[in-house]
Amino acid sequence: MLSHLAGSVYRLGAAVEHTDVVARLLDVYVVRRQPPAGPQAQELSAALRSVVGATVLLDAEPAVTLDALALDRHEPASIASAVAVARDSARRAREVVSTELWDCLDVTRSRMPRKVGGDRAHDFLTWAKERSALAVGVVDGDASRDEVWAFFTLGRSITRCRTTAALLGSALLDDESADSWSDALRGCGAREAFRRGAHPEVEPAEAAAFLLLDTNSPRALAFLAHRAADGLAGVAPACVAEQVAGFRRAVAALDAVAPDDALAALAGVTGQLAAAAAAVDAALEERVFQAAAPVT
Repeated sequence: MLSHLAGSVYRLGAAVEHTDVVARLLDVYVVRRQPPAGPQAQELSAALRSVVGATVLLDAEPAVTLDALALDRHEPASIASAVAVARDSARRAREVVSTELWDCLDVTRSRMPRKVGGDRAHDFLTWAKERSALAVGVVDGDASRDEVWAFFTLGRSITRCRTTAALLGSALLDDESADSWSDALRGCGAREAFRRGAHPEVEPAEAAAFLLLDTNSPRALAFLAHRAADGLAGVAPACVAEQVAGFRRAVAALDAVAPDDALAALAGVTGQLAAAAAAVDAALEERVFQAAAPVT
């Protein structure tokens, strides 16, 4: 596949996944619970911004962060920006993107609101998650398992892996708080899967082992890391071999963690994996895709 097409499809997958990631985190940490006040609120906002890759503001309140990460078209990490990037990337790759996917993204972009009242924030975030799921479903349902599907899935995998690693290593988590881990499970979209796995109550050690090491849950870090590594093995060229090797070392370090040691190893392995995923992403953009940044 031509590099500019591969880059557009990769960014499309990454933007679709980012939409879901940010919508879930905002819903869990800002909308569906009473946010803390004062310095704690500002710390929560700063940690949330850091996890999703937004500009960190140390004095921002949760309401301000909600507006910025949901609807601010000038914030590259926002849902609004991700929706615009997904649609623009699909336009750039129109010759390899299906009509059904294009229509899905075009409608999502056209219906993107510019303002949402506080009492409608949950409804908007639910809509954003549903539109992301619809786009993924269209690709999984009708795309041939060729390079288009491979780059779309790689973009999704790297984005979700990087953000999940950042969340698990962030200040949003308290190693000893069951409520904190319950929020993390919901933020990853893994709360129901965790409960179905014979975990009626959230224990920090069990939740950490699940989110870090479960290879069957598509929301767990081990599953995401291996999917990304498999994707890189299929399409990554030699010019990013160093970064891919670094990512594989980070995956190997994750695999070496025993379930009983998940809490203790959390910070080290998540930081290594998040940095390795970011390095791969940057190397692909600089050395493989070599296309102008998408218009937002």
